[in-house]
Amino acid sequence: MYRPVFVTLLTSRFFGADALGLVSICIAILSFASVFGKLGLDVALMKYVAEFAGKNDFASIKSVYISAMKIILPVSFLISSVLFFLSGYFATNILHKPYLEELLKVNAWLTLPLVLILVNSECIRGLKKIRSYTFFQTVSVSLMALVLLIIMSFFYSAREIPTYIQFLSIAFTGLLSLMMWFYYSKFFKEKSANEFPVSTLMRTSSSMFFTTLMQLIMSWAGTLIMAAYNSEADVGVYNALVRISVFTNITILAINSLAMPRFAEAFALGKLDVLKKLSKEVSRLIFITSIPAFILLTIFPKWILSIFGKEFPGNETALYVLLAGQFIVAITGLPSQILNMTGRQHILRNIAFFSAIVNVVACVILVPLYGIMGTCIAQFAGIFAWNLLSILSVKNHFGFFTFFNPFAKNN
Repeated sequence: MYRPVFVTLLTSRFFGADALGLVSICIAILSFASVFGKLGLDVALMKYVAEFAGKNDFASIKSVYISAMKIILPVSFLISSVLFFLSGYFATNILHKPYLEELLKVNAWLTLPLVLILVNSECIRGLKKIRSYTFFQTVSVSLMALVLLIIMSFFYSAREIPTYIQFLSIAFTGLLSLMMWFYYSKFFKEKSANEFPVSTLMRTSSSMFFTTLMQLIMSWAGTLIMAAYNSEADVGVYNALVRISVFTNITILAINSLAMPRFAEAFALGKLDVLKKLSKEVSRLIFITSIPAFILLTIFPKWILSIFGKEFPGNETALYVLLAGQFIVAITGLPSQILNMTGRQHILRNIAFFSAIVNVVACVILVPLYGIMGTCIAQFAGIFAWNLLSILSVKNHFGFFTFFNPFAKNN
C-alpha cells in the first residue's frame, strides 16, 4: 500500500517517530496478511474483467468476481482470526513488545478491508477507469488519513492516534471501493452468467501471488525484524527514510501504468526493435524526472530530515544508502515489467525469490548489529540483486540493456 511522504511527515511531526513506528509495524503485518488474503486474485481479476469488458459482457464480469469472492472472503476471515488469536504471542515473543497486543488485535480485522481496496481497484482498472484505479491505489487511504491527522493533532497527542486513524481510513476506503465497483460493474443490474471456474482463476493468480509475496518481503521484512530489536522510534525513523528516498521515483507508478500495455503489444506483434526503443524511452523518462529530487535530497539531507522531527537528523548516511538503491531503480528502467509482459513471469518469480533471500539474510545479520543503518544496507542489497538480475535477464532474452546511460550519444 502506497503511503505518500506527507502522511509520514505529519505523523512524525505531530505525534513523534515512535507513533510512525507503530503505524509502520501494523501496516507491515497488514500488507503480508493482504497478500495471502487476495492470493494474487486481484491481478487475475483485472485480466478477466478487461477481457469481458471488451465484449461488453457484464454478466461474466459479475460471475468471475463472485467466484473470486468465494475464495477471498473465507481466506481473509481465517487470516484475521489467526492474527487476532496470535496477537499476544506475536507482540510478546516476536516483537518483544507485549503492550502492542491490543493494537494488533484491532489490526487483525483490517485484513479484509485492505484486500477489498486492492482487489476492487484492480477490477476497476480492468474496466479502464484509470482515474478511480489510481485514486484507490495511491490516494484514497492517505488522503483521509491526512485530513484526520491534521484535525486530531489539535486535540490529541497520544502516539496510538495515527494508527487508529490508519485503521479507520482503510476500513472506510474498503467500503468505498466496494460501492464504486458495484456502480461501475452494474453489479446489481446484471444477472450472473454461468459460474466461472475457481481452478482457472487460481492457475492465473498463482505465479503473480508468489512474486508479489517476495516483493512484499523485500519491502517490509526490515521493518518487522527491526521491530524485534529496536524501539518504535527507530522503526519510525527507518520507515520515514524509506518514504523520503522512494519520493525520488514518484513518477514510476504513472510511467509503469502507461508502459506495460505498450511492452505487451510490441512483444505480441513480434516487434523487438519497438520493445527496445520503448524500453530506452521509459528509462530515460524515469531518470530525467527523478534527478531534481535526487539533487535536493543529496545536497540538503539534514535540513529535510529536520522537517520530520528532532529524532531524524543524524541519519544522513543511512538516507544516502537508500538513495543509492533508488538511484539504481531510476537508472535501470523497467526490466521486471518487460519480463512480466513478455511471458517471462517465471524468470521474474525466481529473481524475486533470490532477491528476497538476499534482503532477509542481510537483515538478520545486520539489523541486530547496526540497527537503522543495517536495515538500509539490507534494503540496498535486495534492490541491487533484483535490478541487476532483471537487467541481465532482459539482455539474455532480448539482446538489449534497459538501463539509461546519460553519456551515450544516442540519448
